[in-house]
Amino acid sequence: MKYSDKIYGGVEFTGVIKELINTSVFQRLKRIHQGGAIFLVNPKINHTRFEHSIGVMLLIKKIGGSIEEQVAGLIHDISHTAFSHLIDYVLEIEEEDYHENRFEEVLRDKELNSVLKKYQLDINKFIEIESYQLLEYPLPNLSADRIDYTLRDLFQIGEISIKEILWFLSGLKIVDNRIVLISEEHGKWFQSKYEFLVSEYFGGKQNKEVNILMKKIVKDCLTKRIIQEEDFHQDDFYLIDKINRSVNLKKMIGEIGKIGIDNGKFIQKKRKVDPEILVDNRVLKLSEIS
Repeated sequence: MKYSDKIYGGVEFTGVIKELINTSVFQRLKRIHQGGAIFLVNPKINHTRFEHSIGVMLLIKKIGGSIEEQVAGLIHDISHTAFSHLIDYVLEIEEEDYHENRFEEVLRDKELNSVLKKYQLDINKFIEIESYQLLEYPLPNLSADRIDYTLRDLFQIGEISIKEILWFLSGLKIVDNRIVLISEEHGKWFQSKYEFLVSEYFGGKQNKEVNILMKKIVKDCLTKRIIQEEDFHQDDFYLIDKINRSVNLKKMIGEIGKIGIDNGKFIQKKRKVDPEILVDNRVLKLSEIS
């Protein structure tokens, strides 16, 4: 199975990776946009959870992670809902962890389990997905998930180049089963890019406006029972179709600048990185050496 990734290039998948990608529960991620609702106002920002999940797996493989760690990276987002974090904004979940709370339920998908069993991988090991440190490591540290979505999002919006990405990736190193950087320069670069991602993309005017509008539309549709919470367990296009039965979504999105949205009503999870750097065989946080 040949695949071309925007960041890591052409690869060929075989075995458990290929079979997991071909499951219905994973293929669903092709219809869930990584950036949530922003694609409705900016169609160029159209990358998906499918691309990101494969990217995380490829990054873990690149830095020497085991096949089990690669599988963890591949499936870590299988429980994401339509429009990614929109459900968190609708239900006002500040930690943005709605998808994490239903991860075990989705992990027990029959087809997915069949593949894992075939390759003698124990489903119970993946329930606590955050235990895979290369994949998930608490802020303000680096992790494969955090690195991939940062590079992928910024590349998609034209903020960084492939040349910059390859340079940064050359600076990754594994120490005590966690991701560190080989120089202060790499640390400062990633920290500045991550700050831009959080403030100018996640917290940017365009992203805020469309999410505030979608939050309002979805809440109204839930109240009127046009949609149910379970509809978020499908995908973006399924939810759009149901909303459009009552609301002209395209027209409302087209008039977003006229609505007079109060940006102060949109609260997102606080994010800040302080990468660990390898200095003279010691691991120090960037803040400790800058």
